Amino acid sequence: MLTKKIDKKQVEDFLLKNPDFFCETPSILARLNFPVKEESGEKNIVSFKDWMISSLKNQKKEIIENAKHNYFTQRKIHSSILDIIKFSNFKDFMCFIKNDFRKNFDLEMVNLICPNEKFCSEFNLLFLEESKIEKIYNCKNSLIMDATDQKLGIVEEQNIYSNAIFSLDEKIFDNKALIFFGSKDNRFITNRAYDLISFLSKIIEYKLKELM
Repeated sequence: MLTKKIDKKQVEDFLLKNPDFFCETPSILARLNFPVKEESGEKNIVSFKDWMISSLKNQKKEIIENAKHNYFTQRKIHSSILDIIKFSNFKDFMCFIKNDFRKNFDLEMVNLICPNEKFCSEFNLLFLEESKIEKIYNCKNSLIMDATDQKLGIVEEQNIYSNAIFSLDEKIFDNKALIFFGSKDNRFITNRAYDLISFLSKIIEYKLKELM
């Protein structure tokens, strides 16, 4: 039986096409030999093994930082939920959502979008014509996350760069209505916080059903 010989070029091509190979299989590093710097002071020789070890350390550091971020985010969520439970009237609840809740998650704006102009004026909500809401709504509990589209006519503030828009149950206001989250950065463009925003929106929706 003939075996195909693998030459150095094929190994090189494989590693170039799979740059994470050693990150995914770090145990192989212990079995490999690497060039080391000589005491002559040669600077063009790099210890690949040392570089890989440093790279793995940085990956662990990033994992730890992400874990810390997730931990503090979870604390914010739990704290906000406990605050939401306390409210017994719509006006106070909306004041909390537009101020304390917004600041807690470092957002530029959080508000409801409704087609009832009188109701919006009374509680300082965002008014949008029913026909325009229809274009955004899609279906109950639908969540859109994207760059702000000025053509929608929701907000005119130039400092809102990206937004998340959640479709509320029509039974709450007897009309299609939305929750609007506006940010001055690009956090809603990558969809990275999709589950978080969806969860928080459902908590707000649940409380609205109690209050309306």
